[in-house]
Parts: sequence; structure tokens; C-alpha cells
Amino acid sequence: MDKRFTITRSDGRSNAQVILDHVKDGEPGRVYPHAELLVALDVGSDRAHTRPDVYHAVRTALPRVLREHQRRLHAVRQVGYRLARASEHVSLARCDRHRADVQLKRGLATLQNVMFDEMTPNERSAHEGTLMVVSALWANQAAMDRRLRKVEMAIASVR
Repeated sequence: MDKRFTITRSDGRSNAQVILDHVKDGEPGRVYPHAELLVALDVGSDRAHTRPDVYHAVRTALPRVLREHQRRLHAVRQVGYRLARASEHVSLARCDRHRADVQLKRGLATLQNVMFDEMTPNERSAHEGTLMVVSALWANQAAMDRRLRKVEMAIASVR
């Protein structure tokens, strides 16, 4: 059996569930140091956890923390994770969106800059189809950005 799917905790909870249970009632703004989360993961487990285990458990728990408790954990470099206040969600969402835009642009550049002569006709066709889809996605995103910028400027002028 794959070791990743072996239950290693006496209560049967996953690492993500342990993180969720540990932070769910926390005060907004509270910082959870890596060491604290490591201890939480080690309690009731038959193995010692490492910092990458914390990273993975938090990453896995993030959607549930957000969906079930309307809270967002975000990384604090060299410290751990912080439970964001509700007023900080917009800023965090903007950062996420910016990273997504960068990734989309990088993907488009990768598709645009390729040596087509190294591809078979089938590979070239598949590549060109993907390029068309990603190009359309990028164009739609750029148009949406322009419209959103206008709305944000209008809102800012009202404040």
C-alpha cells in the first residue's frame, strides 16, 4: 500500500483535518508558527512530521478553512501562517489573481514560442488548438481587466 494513504494518527484524522481543527476557532490575525503546527501534527501520530508536511497539510486544508469557516490562512515568511481578518480577504484575493495572471501569461508565452518544426503534424494541430484556447482566455481576461479597472475607479471616486 502507498505510504501516503496509510493512517498514521490514532484518531484517524488526516493532516489537513488536524490543521483545520487547530485553526478553526482562532482569532483573526493570529499567527501559527511552523513549530506549533508541527506539534499539532505530531500529537497522536506514530511518525514525526517535517516542515514540508506542514506546508502540504496547510495547502490541503486551505479550501476547507475558507469554505467552512470563511477564514483564510496565508503564509508569513520564515514564521508560519496567519489567519486573515475578513477585511484582508480582498487584498489576498488580488494577490492570488495577480499570480494567476502571471501564470496565464507565462503559459501563453510558452505556447507562442515553440519550434513547430520539431513536432509531428498531430502534435502541431493539438498545440495550435491549445494556443487558440489559451489566447482566447487571455484576451477575455484582458477585456475583463479593463472593465474591472473602470468599476474600481468609479468605486474609489465615491469613497
